[in-house]
Amino acid sequence: MIFHWLFIIITLLLCAVAALPTRFWLRTGEWAKARGLRGKQVQLKDALAAQRHPFTPDESFLDRGVGLAVDHERKLVFLACPQNGAMRAEILPSSALGPHEARILSDNGFQENFVEILTPGLANPVWRLPCGDTELAAEVDSALARL
Repeated sequence: MIFHWLFIIITLLLCAVAALPTRFWLRTGEWAKARGLRGKQVQLKDALAAQRHPFTPDESFLDRGVGLAVDHERKLVFLACPQNGAMRAEILPSSALGPHEARILSDNGFQENFVEILTPGLANPVWRLPCGDTELAAEVDSALARL
């Protein structure tokens, strides 16, 4: 008998949550997305600060959550991407960058946008810079094409 009442109470609670205004859920989603972006920005800036090379970026996507910054004066590129639970980061000369392409990986309806950069001759020759959406991935790809 208690299970029936518990089932009815849980069903009513779920109905009440589903009936909440859509704007509330949209604001909650925006808040969660902004919080995740702030966390990613902190990780990227910490990874840049840990580098030993003098680096002052002229063009940077760090504030938008992408691990790419370019120092056009010294012809250096900062790349950072998550790998095995840690942040992989390195400052490379722009001449070390190989081909690059904006890609979309789709898995069971979930899409992941990223820019894949090849750096031949390095121990880990593939860099996958995660991007929030396809427009951002296209901007990062065009910035790499301008190098």
